[in-house]
Amino acid sequence: MTAKILVMDDDLLALESLESYLGQAGYQIATASSAREAVDQARDFAFDVALLDMKMPEMDGFQVAAMLRQLRPDLRVIIFTGYASLETEARAAQLDFYEYLPKSNWYNLLLPTIERVLVEPERPLPKQRPIDLEEAAAQYLSEGKWELAALALEQAARIAEFTYDWEHAARLYTQASQHMQRARGLSVGTQRLRELAECAQRIAEEGTAS
Repeated sequence: MTAKILVMDDDLLALESLESYLGQAGYQIATASSAREAVDQARDFAFDVALLDMKMPEMDGFQVAAMLRQLRPDLRVIIFTGYASLETEARAAQLDFYEYLPKSNWYNLLLPTIERVLVEPERPLPKQRPIDLEEAAAQYLSEGKWELAALALEQAARIAEFTYDWEHAARLYTQASQHMQRARGLSVGTQRLRELAECAQRIAEEGTAS
């Protein structure tokens, strides 16, 4: 039986792209450009997976997921976001969502994730990431989540700055910029991390020279 997937995104171009991409992969797709449409779709049809954009105009993907689960308790939820953060990923884990995917490299992660959720429906997000941010970054890298790895390393770099370990901070910012570039290309975020790395390196060299 063909798996049924509900896709919700307020960006109509993204919605059309996802519908085409997942349809070509052999899935039966229903789309929703608003929370109301998503709820109406779930009321009428039983879906295997819901792929929900986190940032929506009426209510966020977390709120929509809660409503969908009231209608369909067995629905597996994947939060799909262009505004990834460590905090919202942790929230998704606490709510027992199956996965949290940054849009930055969805092309690499989306189909394998959907294939996995259909085979292993009881495997949700990790409840807790390592407290050590560098270890957390390594875990994100093992999952192909380059943007989240970059965010974890950026936080670790800020801690290194706070303890005046500027060389370590520079290394962490450099690694973060490399992962962010892999996720988002030569973006504003990538450039910002490079500038932070250069600044930390200058401070480290000035401290060594003095």
